[in-house]
Amino acid sequence: MQEAVFFPSTGAAGTTVEVDFGDKTAAKKHAIGYWSIRGLGAPLTMMMFAAKTPFTLFLYDILEEGENGWTSDYFCAKGDYIKEYKQPLWNLPFCVDRENKKVILQTNAIFAHLGRACGMLGDDESSTSDCEMLLCEIYDLRNVIVGYVYGAGPAEPSSVLAGGRKHLSKLESWLEIQADKMAESSDDKKATVKVLHLVNGKYSAPDFHLYEMLDQFEALAKENGEDIYTGFDRLKAFKEGFALLPENQFYLKSWLHKELPFNNCMAKFGSLPGPKTYTHGESAKDASWRGKGVIEMSP
Repeated sequence: MQEAVFFPSTGAAGTTVEVDFGDKTAAKKHAIGYWSIRGLGAPLTMMMFAAKTPFTLFLYDILEEGENGWTSDYFCAKGDYIKEYKQPLWNLPFCVDRENKKVILQTNAIFAHLGRACGMLGDDESSTSDCEMLLCEIYDLRNVIVGYVYGAGPAEPSSVLAGGRKHLSKLESWLEIQADKMAESSDDKKATVKVLHLVNGKYSAPDFHLYEMLDQFEALAKENGEDIYTGFDRLKAFKEGFALLPENQFYLKSWLHKELPFNNCMAKFGSLPGPKTYTHGESAKDASWRGKGVIEMSP
């Protein structure tokens, strides 16, 4: 008798995406659960796509409730998940390791777990440590914009962009050092070196989170008449070059990238694709990403 799949499905997800790469019989050893937005789910999903690793994606919808409230089937399901899977740390995102019957929580722990599974967490102890440091720095960058889009305060976008630039400056310097290393090991001049990966010229987990954060900061800057890349030539080249890599085309051309909003419905920026802003009581008709049921995706 075939053993039952660990966390095979959930009725609480508005959309379940079954992703394969041509072999529908291939085991999906992992599942990822997140809100039906890009947010933290996008870079995790993009990494799995780039690694051509079959997996299941559970997307949980936020819906309007009453005049100003919000609800989700996830809120009710969370308690059941905690009891059934004996995981008191349950939150979104979550990662299900079906092979080892384990649920991993906390974003950077998930990046590390899936990075190892995809061969995208460095080749040795030193490069793995680099990946871990970068994941933390990029999460700090994320906190800048999350505090703005979900915060109740009257922060100005210009101050948010300035806060983001403090972290982007560090990452620009990191890329510059990578360019030095690449120039030293080749006949290319440093000025012509294109740095499309953060660690040792290879795909790694932080690449994907940096790409997603640059996409959102770029959009916020554009909306406010600024250029997020002023003084950050390496970051601009990374963003543009990373988007052109063949391994990223399946994801970037999919509805997961093009139709999901950056942020959830209550956010003051990027709560509709475009990015536009969701208005309670008016925008439900535009939320085409909700309740898609079970979808199969394959290149």
